[in-house]
Order: sequence, then C-alpha cells, then structure tokens
Amino acid sequence: MSKILILDGNSLANRAFYALPMMTTADGKPTNVLHGFMTMLLRLLLEQKPDYWVVAFDKTKATVRIEQYADYKAQRKETPDALKPQFDFLKELLTAFAMPILECPGYEADDIIATVTSLAEQREWETQIYTGDRDALQLISPRTTVYLTRKGITEVDAYDEGALYEKYQLRPAQIIDLKGLMGDASDNIPGVPGVGEKTALKLLWEYGSVENVLDNIDKISGKKLQENLRNNTDKALLSKKLATMLYDIPLEIDLDRLVYRRPDEKTFTAALDKYVLKSVARIWHEHHGAGEEGKDTPREEVLKPWPLRELTGEEWLARFPQWQADQGTLVLTCANTGGNPHWARITAWGIAVGGESFILNWTDAAPEVRLAFSQLLEDSEVPKQVADSKVLYSLLLNEEIILRGVSLDIGLAAYLINPTRNKFEPLELVKEYIPGAGEFANLAEEASALAQVADSYKETLEELGLSALLHEMEEPLSPILAEMEKQGIAVDVQRLQEFGRELTVELQRLEQEIYADAGETFNINSPQQLGHILFEKLGLPPMKKTKTGYSTDADTLEELRDQHSIVERVLDYRQLSKLMSTYVNGLLAQIHEGRVHTTFQQTVTATGRLSSTEPNLQNIPIRLELGRLLRKVFTPTQEGWVLLSADYSQIELRILAHYSQDEVLCESFSLNQDVHTRTASEVFGIPMAEVTKDMRRKAKAVNFGLIYGLTDFGLGRDLGVPRKEAKTYIETYFHRYEGVKRYLEEIVVKAKEEGQVRTLLNRLRRIPELRHPNRVQRQFGERIAMNTPIQGTAADIMKLAMLGVAEALKPYRANLLLQVHDELVIEVAPEDLEEVAKVVREEMESAFPLSVPLIADCKTGPNWYDMESYSLE
Repeated sequence: MSKILILDGNSLANRAFYALPMMTTADGKPTNVLHGFMTMLLRLLLEQKPDYWVVAFDKTKATVRIEQYADYKAQRKETPDALKPQFDFLKELLTAFAMPILECPGYEADDIIATVTSLAEQREWETQIYTGDRDALQLISPRTTVYLTRKGITEVDAYDEGALYEKYQLRPAQIIDLKGLMGDASDNIPGVPGVGEKTALKLLWEYGSVENVLDNIDKISGKKLQENLRNNTDKALLSKKLATMLYDIPLEIDLDRLVYRRPDEKTFTAALDKYVLKSVARIWHEHHGAGEEGKDTPREEVLKPWPLRELTGEEWLARFPQWQADQGTLVLTCANTGGNPHWARITAWGIAVGGESFILNWTDAAPEVRLAFSQLLEDSEVPKQVADSKVLYSLLLNEEIILRGVSLDIGLAAYLINPTRNKFEPLELVKEYIPGAGEFANLAEEASALAQVADSYKETLEELGLSALLHEMEEPLSPILAEMEKQGIAVDVQRLQEFGRELTVELQRLEQEIYADAGETFNINSPQQLGHILFEKLGLPPMKKTKTGYSTDADTLEELRDQHSIVERVLDYRQLSKLMSTYVNGLLAQIHEGRVHTTFQQTVTATGRLSSTEPNLQNIPIRLELGRLLRKVFTPTQEGWVLLSADYSQIELRILAHYSQDEVLCESFSLNQDVHTRTASEVFGIPMAEVTKDMRRKAKAVNFGLIYGLTDFGLGRDLGVPRKEAKTYIETYFHRYEGVKRYLEEIVVKAKEEGQVRTLLNRLRRIPELRHPNRVQRQFGERIAMNTPIQGTAADIMKLAMLGVAEALKPYRANLLLQVHDELVIEVAPEDLEEVAKVVREEMESAFPLSVPLIADCKTGPNWYDMESYSLE
C-alpha cells in the first residue's frame, strides 16, 4: 500500500515561528520558520519514507467561508512582519526540495488537505496528515491518521479512530458537530453562547449531532442551556458548516504528480546556503545525502582535505623559494605550547597551497629550515590567509618574526559579516560554508579546509560591501594590537599592595556601617540574606523576585538607593569588593616581569568597539574615588618616561550632531561650547551662565540617555526624579533639538525596513529583534538601531585614529599602550613629549571628517591617575 504525507503549510509555519527564537541570514532575512519546518520535514522523510507527499498553503483569504459568515477569522491579529516574508522563502525552499505545493484562491489549506485525502482514500493509500489544526480530526479513517503538533512542531500526537474515541468518545464526523456547538475562537466560529467543550461533548454523547440536539431541545436539562440553543439555532448550523472541510475545490489535483522525488543536490544545497540553514544542511547530508538508502554521507563528500605531502628538510628548502617565486596564497594554521599567546611558543605549522597541504614540525625543524620559512612569513609579497592573525602576530613576536602579507583574516571576515556571532574557531569558520565538516585530523587538514572556504568569505564580504572595512581597518589593526599587548603596561606592585590594604580598611568600615544599619551581622554577599534584611526587616519595597527569593541585583539596588542609607553602602561595598577581587588580587596574579599584558579582542562587541580581557582594563570602576585611584598603579614601562593620554571629547554626541544635522547641537560644537551646559540651558530655559551643576548633570543624562533609547522611566530612575519630571525633560529636549528627534525616528524606520543599520564607515549590524513577535524585544531592537550607528562609528573612528597614531609614532621614542573607550594611553620619553602630543592630537582629530570638529584632549603624568591637561597652544 502506498503512503502519502500531507502537511498543513500555514499551520506548521506558524507553529515554527513561535516555537523557535528569531534567526536571520547575513542580509537580515528572518529564517526561524525555515529552520523548524525543514527540520521536521527531513525527520518525517527519514522516519516515514513516503511514496507521495504534498504541502498545502492558504493562497488568499477564505473568501468562500467569509461569504457565508463575514466575521470568519476576523479577529485574527495581523501576521507578524518577521513571519510574512518567510512563507515565500519557505515555498522557494520547498520548490528547490522538489516537494509539491498546492494552493487554491478563496479556499483554505484545510480544504486542499480534505480533497487530497479523499482522492487518496479512493486509491486505498495510507494517509498521514500533519497539522496544528484540530479541524483535521474530521478526516480520520481506517487509513488516515492525523498528527497534531503538541509542542512547537517537533512533538506530535497521533490520532487514529481509536485515539480519537479515547480522547472524546466521538467518531471523526462528529468533530464538525463539536465545533458547531462550542465554536472555535481561533477561527471566530461563534457556536452556541454558553456551550463549552464539556457541555458540547455531553450533548453529542446523548444526541449524536447538532441537528439531533436542536430537534431535542425540550429534553435537555437546564433552562439557560435550552434558551441558548433555541436562540442560536442558526449559529449552531452555520458553525457546523464553517467547520466542515470542503472536498470539491476548483483545483485539478493529479496524485501521480505528488510522487516523492529526490531533489537536485546542487539546487537544494544552493537554497540551503542562501538562507544559511546550516543545521538543516547537516541533517540532509548526514541522513539523506548518500541516496535512497538514507546512509550517512561519507565525510569526504562534505569536506575534501587536500593531499598531505610529507617533506624532508632539503625538500622544504626547495619548496619555500618556489612558493616565494609563485606568490601563491598560503593558508596557515599552527599549534603552540598553550596558555597565554604573549609567551607561548609555536610547535607546528599547517600549510595549504595550490591544492596540497603540509605539516611543518617547527620545534624539531633544522635552523636553516626555520630561517627560510621565517623569510617566507616576513615576505609581504606572498599572500597569507589565516583564521586569527592577531594571535599569530603575537606568537611570532615571541619568535622575533614579523608576519607580513596577510591578505585575509577569516575570523575577522566572519565577525564583520555577523558581529553577533561568538565562535571563531577554525572548525566553526569552516562550518559556515561546509556544514558537514567534522573535527580536523591534523593541522594540514585544518589549513586545507580554511582554504576551501576563503573565497566564500571574500564573496560575502563583497556582497555586503565590507571588504574595505576588513582590509583597510580591521586587518591592519591586528599587528598594532599585538604589539601593544606585547609591550604591556607597567604596574607599581608596591603601590598596588598598599592600595589593597587601603581597600581592606575601607571594606571593613563599610561592613560595620552596613551591620549597624541592619541591626545585625549577616553575609553581605548572600542575595538571600541581604534580601531578608532589605525587604523583610527594613521593609523596603521589593522590586522583583527570583526563584530563590528577592532580587538584589544592581538595577534593583539603584532604584532603592534613596530609600535607605544601607542601600548606597551595599552598592559601594560591592564596587570595592570587585576592585579588590578583580583588580588588586587579579592584577597581582597577572603581573609578568613587572607588567600586565591585556588582550584586546576585535571580535567580541556587536558595535565594533574593542574589548579588553585578562586583565580587563576598560572596566575599572571609576564612580568611586577609590576606583579612580587604582589608576595610580599603572606606569610607563620605560624608566624616566611619562604617560600621555589623548581622549576624544564627547565623540558620540559629535557623531549624533553629524547624523542629525540638528542646528542647536551643531552650533554648540562649532562654537566649542560645553554641550551639556548648552543642553541644560535649552531644557530649563535659562542663560548658560545660570546653569547649575545639578542642571548640567541632568542635561548630561538626557544627552547620553537618548542616544541609548532611554525612556522617561529609565531617565527618572537614573536621575532620581519622578517619571513625570523626566518625561518633561525629554519632551523639552526634543522640542529644542528637533533634528535629533527626527534622526532617531528615521533611523528606526529605516532599520525596520532593512533589518539592519550601518555606521558611517559601512560597518554592518543586523537587528532581528526589530521583527520579533515580543514587544519588549522589538523595543530593544529599536534602541539598538538608535545607538549602533553612533557607537559603531565612534569605534570605527577610534580604530582609524589608532592606525594613524601607530604610524606617526614610529620616528619617536614612544609606544602605544592602551585603548580604553575613547582614550589612547601612550608612553613617551619627556624630550619627545611635545612633538608626540602634537602628532597624536592631529591624527585623532583628522581620523575621519565630520560636519562638526573632532576634539582630542591631552593629559600627561607619571601614572594613569596623576595626569594634568597638556596644552599644545
């Protein structure tokens, strides 16, 4: 007996959309429906091995039923923006998969399913229907089983005649009678008022059908029920009619054309690639790629390692000049001794070139081989492709080798294509374009795999307009960062230890004050014990609860800061505890020969900003004076030199002025006014000379808060003022700064249309949250849309400045040490200070032209804390 699978396309697509988190392609197309639907389809194909199959879709509104009842499905919400386009994407994918699709204007997918089921029944086929719509239960027969989705679309309940009777004690045909009596809220079928499922079932168990129920109203117990049935006879009969699937749709259906056929491999794979369905591709290759038998595809059919050539020392010495002369691209991977790359050593190389792969044992290589390969690495005319150039620069600095000629950093390319991804290991980079790739057997196979995906990354970069950003900014920055990390920054260990002792005393003082406020001793670091003190003993209003009790997170305590003195002390205690554990103890553990060597990460933040780890020198808490004092311990690495700090002045607000072209904001910067004082003057309606410190503080919160999409609630919380007052500040601000308001509104509209935003230098960030069905997530997406072009452009300008500064410092006795937010920290010999300060300021202020001036403020001093303004006038 032949078997046919019938899928309810609309129902399963809707289920997939709400069951899976939002996913997008590189160009922002939503794809969670495709992931869910295709995963289910491949599982069904594997498990059921159908002879025939088809998917039915609604093509237009159900005009046939709307003619019968104008309010049919009228209550349904509009299809979410992120779901709408996915129906077309899904149909394109199913067509590539060679799966038949049926649609009929004016009729629903249900009616197509009923018609196909009827035709299959005539041929005595086994029929399986997959849907989330219980209406399909009316189609059950000895040869037809309905599979209802229970959770998402991965779990289904099978209903044959026995299962249906066990559930409802009804025959399949009585399902339409059930709907006739109880209605169906999801389709806006009215039913009989006051009759729910329980009552409807009792009536059908006794009378069998809607018609018999209506013929026996006088025998039914309950006056109210009798009255409802009498008054709604027409509704009951209409509801039954609306729930009845139609078998005579005006569509020619030839079952023989629904036969299962394997798709064309190239066509289907191209469609999967187009929508970046890596997990679907993996399932297809693993379970379906070998042919009708369903055997796993051999790994070589997915990834084909280049032949591995083993060379002797003399053969290496012959190969290197050949590669140098050919100037063919070398794809390089390496192994090292592990640990911190600032002092790890390379042990072996994987090399892929010209369709061949090689392993060079670096540890045991003869001196002449190492020298010859070093010359190849330093030859800028020989292009190299690598997975992580900065790590490789760092490792080679330990060998006193300068890597040159990097033509593609695949990790950085992947980051620019999708800055929210978090995995950049070589295998993950390869899987982006070869989903079936497994663990590499050796370094040579890793190199050859990277070689096979390199062109795909280059093509995607070109398509997205990101090639210049990679080759002119990110790749040239990597060796500069490696040099900065290698240089490190000196730490005054004695001063750091003394700072730790001062912190200990301060922590003990705060501890005693907190105990005095609480009236007892307790574990301040225990959220449960702190929650008990704050919310039960002291009676503060609990803001939110967690599974383990009251929330005492930072946001909660900030909102309670003004309610009791204990709250501010706890916040200070936490800050100082973090200083002690993360920075005093952490720094002491990470000092290496008198310096700490932070690692600058290029692929962590979605906005393009650099991050700093081990130790993180960008997040030193500076709200408290003690936090700022920690900077005293950081000193120049060279005896007698000084530190020079160059900090962009209000760069994000200047970028906002450039984007918005707001007259007031642009004028403030053009006149070199204090922008926060000017804002306070505009918001409070007073002359700038009369602006108080508190007014300026509030204006500053408004200026920066609005960039981040801050609401009146958030601003009120940050300023400690009523929400109504905060709302007034925002409304007044937007009244005076109309250009800013217009820009923020327009950028959100544009981001919603395109699903992404760009910086002035074309850095890309997709924002799938803008199309999320959850309102909170959509609002989060709007804040991203407002902030990313500004913060991302600031990051880009800083990177351009670093490139310019690094080049400009070469003639001088000076080293670039740190990049922290909008600040560069440089060590410089005193005799070169004036010239270095000039070139640094020039490079920073001319890094990228804006319609308002870029200003860099310079300071200098013996350490990172004791710094005074350095005038260059």
